[in-house]
Amino acid sequence: MELLKFLFIYALLTISILGYGLVFSNKFTKYNNFQNNYISIGYVGLFGIFFSIIISYLSNFFSPHNNLHNLSFILIGIIFFFIFFKKTNKKFISSYFIFSYLISLFAIFYFKSHDDFSYYHLSLINNITENRIEFGISHFDIAFNHVSSLFYFHSLFKTDLTGDYFYQVGQLSIVIFVNTILLENILKKKLAKSLDVTFFSSIFLLILINVFFYRLSEHGTDRSAQILFFLAFILIINLIEENKIKKNSFELLIIIFALIISIKSFYILYSVLFSVIYFRFFKLKDTLKIFSDFPVAYFGLLIICLMVITNTAASGCLLYPVPFTCFESFFWGYGKDHVVSAMQWYEIWSKAGATPNFRVDDFDGYLANFNWISNWVDKYFFNKFFDFFLGVILSIIILLICFWPKKINFKSFNKYFFVYLILVLLLVEWFWNHPALRYGGFVLVFLIMTFPFAVLFSKQNFIYKKKYLQIKLILLIIFILFSGRNINRLINEYNIYNYNFLKNPNYSIDSNFYTMKNTKKKLFKVPENCNKNNSLDNIKCRKILKYNFYYKSSN
Repeated sequence: MELLKFLFIYALLTISILGYGLVFSNKFTKYNNFQNNYISIGYVGLFGIFFSIIISYLSNFFSPHNNLHNLSFILIGIIFFFIFFKKTNKKFISSYFIFSYLISLFAIFYFKSHDDFSYYHLSLINNITENRIEFGISHFDIAFNHVSSLFYFHSLFKTDLTGDYFYQVGQLSIVIFVNTILLENILKKKLAKSLDVTFFSSIFLLILINVFFYRLSEHGTDRSAQILFFLAFILIINLIEENKIKKNSFELLIIIFALIISIKSFYILYSVLFSVIYFRFFKLKDTLKIFSDFPVAYFGLLIICLMVITNTAASGCLLYPVPFTCFESFFWGYGKDHVVSAMQWYEIWSKAGATPNFRVDDFDGYLANFNWISNWVDKYFFNKFFDFFLGVILSIIILLICFWPKKINFKSFNKYFFVYLILVLLLVEWFWNHPALRYGGFVLVFLIMTFPFAVLFSKQNFIYKKKYLQIKLILLIIFILFSGRNINRLINEYNIYNYNFLKNPNYSIDSNFYTMKNTKKKLFKVPENCNKNNSLDNIKCRKILKYNFYYKSSN
């Protein structure tokens, strides 16, 4: 019964997300999903995540996401779905979506969640469900500076019925919806004259998601953003290939890039890729005109502004941990000196200078003059990076066997030169500052290694019908690996943790990691009145206009 209840709730949440996606696509985009203006259910699902996050941000200014709030939100989404579903194209619920949803069932059960989930994801999400937006929460733990829009999204799904066990619905939904889009990109090419670069890029992204990112509990916030960045890259390539601005595709780009940045503000740097398309088809003086021609740009700007506000509320920095975006005048702020130290610590960690069992003594000396490289190669490259690198090479070899090129024309790469150059520059920046795969490394390395082959294959004029068996075989291998690796993982989790998802599908939660909640219990005499509190670790609280502001007593 617990398993059936779990699956039923997941289905309802998916329907609700799609409901908000249908509202957004019909009312605010050029898509209405009627007969003449159809869009993939995959993109509608991403619209739903995007719109839900905006609602979550805005509502938390006025109310905690308590049981009543969230039940109302979920129910309204379900109502929206059935209202608009009657008007949509009959093929809206596609076989690709049904397959993507069902195959994902292998991934949604796990005992051990992401390492950061218990550390701070859980605390931040639950704090949103218990309080209106709070200022200075970073003082409870340095990790609370990292407020992702996915936390706001997940906070909408805690109810008395769901508890804390549906906080991965965002990552799962992104996998389902993007898989749906990719399968459509691949399998709807039957009538095409030849297989294009979008087709091959979609196969590579399908491999990345389902073979390398097969374990959902490892996604956190990093992998979701990287998946969406690869999808945005495919859209950009499609626009370059068409050599004209397709308004629908440009709308999708705006929404996806805004969503990426809200999930992980770090990826604002990657938006430079968006500028390639922007300056290819628009002039700088047309910037304001973009908002009139593409109203979704207002929503893109809105979600980024809301992300910045929540960042500022948590840490006193517009973009944590970028020191020049921090304001000393914000008394609840984490402090610029602390931010500089934190930024150095993240760099040390990403360059293998710190692990759970090891830490260099001289941070400055370790980072200077590339002194870190030998240790990074020893402890990270041959430990984590090399396995991924070999996996990418194997993926390329498999596709080479199926799509062996008859000719190589290097001139075919010319139109993609600037896009590829930006990827290389982003990789240099990644290696220079934070060479850990979770910080964008997965997608950058994968794209740089595979995209030339996607271009190469696309210039061979392969006909879909003649390559039908190879295409089906590749897809079969991908999803066998996805399901097989997850089944093997579940067997191991049963043997190690005695985890039987058939009896209890929920993952393990250690209540000791409710860091903020536990600290607040010690801090406040009267939880509803933060002005009357004990000072704990120099943390104090001031209530201004009914909002809680936490600060250090020395501030």
